[in-house]
Amino acid sequence: MATPIVGKRVQVDVRSIWPKEADFSDWLIRQDGLELLANDLEIQIENPVREAKAANFPCDIVGNLVGDEKHKVAIENQFGKTNHDHLAKILTYAATHHAMTGIWIAEDVADDHRQVIDWLNENTSNSIAFYLAELKLFSINGSPPAPQLDIVCRPNTMMKQENSQLSDAEKKRNEWRLKFWQEIHDEMKKITLPFKLQSAGTSHWSTISIGRANFSISMLLIPKNQTIGIEVTIQPSWKKTAFEQLESQKDLIHQELGRNLEWRLMPAKASSLIGLREHIDPSKPENRKAVCDWFKVWTPKIFIAFQKRIKELIEPEEK
Repeated sequence: MATPIVGKRVQVDVRSIWPKEADFSDWLIRQDGLELLANDLEIQIENPVREAKAANFPCDIVGNLVGDEKHKVAIENQFGKTNHDHLAKILTYAATHHAMTGIWIAEDVADDHRQVIDWLNENTSNSIAFYLAELKLFSINGSPPAPQLDIVCRPNTMMKQENSQLSDAEKKRNEWRLKFWQEIHDEMKKITLPFKLQSAGTSHWSTISIGRANFSISMLLIPKNQTIGIEVTIQPSWKKTAFEQLESQKDLIHQELGRNLEWRLMPAKASSLIGLREHIDPSKPENRKAVCDWFKVWTPKIFIAFQKRIKELIEPEEK
């Protein structure tokens, strides 16, 4: 058998691409940077703001989880080895911005700081998460350098559930959701998906970025109604106009999908929704495979039907 041809990977100095930390932060809020966070950390953020200031000191980047404006994410970037100064910064920024997720990125992680982040994840509430990652750049056979985030610390969601102050019933429900989303995500990853999945969580929804801020897709587990579903969430300040532009294409969208969707403008709510429901009780163990298969089929279809249309929506000019 012929020897396979493989390339040689060479590590590249981060400063050769981004001379200053600010240059890397500027890149990280662009589409390629957001995709790096989604790929390597399984965290999808939107509405990223550089040098966001909540009190006296500006944070490198502050955004929110896709589809959840209340879930703030604070990011502190650092070249070189982690130090106490940047540890204090990520804690300060997370506190002043009321962030539920803190991300600290550096080139090299000191063991003391790894222990601090692990300790925080082990001893903070279930709603708080800290990530510590090392930034690397690699080139293969002279190719343009490609960035990589190697996770050093991340929250152990199952352990945080066990250590939380939730009731036994809430812990059991959250554990069920976490394991089920992990199973659903694992099944979906068996095919080539047109989107990235976030880390499995304990909510009844799992949100997917569609590529435009304040628009997203959520997969839903609704055992109370013995159903599962997928929703396109529309929540910009001009949601009524956005909804109407999409609704004008309703017949064509239904024709493409071979299914009719439920269209809800909901003027009094922050979001408008376009949804698909299936009467499959996710609480029944014998339905787990059917649930996984349904999401694997229909989530990519909904994503493809709406992604281009949402990106092409025309935002009205401010008067």
